[in-house]
Amino acid sequence: MREEPTRPFEPGTITRLVAQKKNPDRVSVFVDGAFAFGIYKDLVLEFGLKKGREISVEEAETILKADALLIARSRALKYLAHKPRTQDEVRKKLRDSGLEAESIERVLDRIAAMGLLDDAAYAHDYVKSRINSRGYGPERIRRELIRRGVDSDLVEEALREELEGYDLLEVARSQANRRWEVLKREPDPLKRRRRLAGYLQRRGFDYDVVRSVVEALERGG
Repeated sequence: MREEPTRPFEPGTITRLVAQKKNPDRVSVFVDGAFAFGIYKDLVLEFGLKKGREISVEEAETILKADALLIARSRALKYLAHKPRTQDEVRKKLRDSGLEAESIERVLDRIAAMGLLDDAAYAHDYVKSRINSRGYGPERIRRELIRRGVDSDLVEEALREELEGYDLLEVARSQANRRWEVLKREPDPLKRRRRLAGYLQRRGFDYDVVRSVVEALERGG
């Protein structure tokens, strides 16, 4: 979090620049003997801050805006460090931090330029992951990606390209076989059919695939 000064900033002379103990990447700036604000040390060099230098209110505001962007970028990078995210997920995270919309988009552009934010690549990886590890069908994957803010065109492109290597009927049958061991204990064939069909639909398979798999299992195939 940003360090708040004890009083409103007033123009004056920089009297001290002190590296912070808790975060060595940040520097406390003292003006006329009092703490004025804390910023990233890179900004000290960028704005030429040093002891004895005069600083105005306008310049301080400019420096603090630049610092806010660095703080936002740091938060975004930490958020991305845990697992891949979509642009919309990172956008919402930064919005919750109180950053203005224009600044958020600038941060997103910078991170994307670093190759750390790519919704197209995210969509492709997500499709493969959900099919391989969860056995999800395309409808569920589509809903989840849209909910994460991925553009619908990118979602459809990823589904079209990635699903070429899969037999969805086989994927659905594999999921149904696991569920069937429990459902076959149900004596009512209609309830058994409905439960299995509902299970496969929730996993994202379409009507034709669901019907084919359910009928095959009922025939014992």
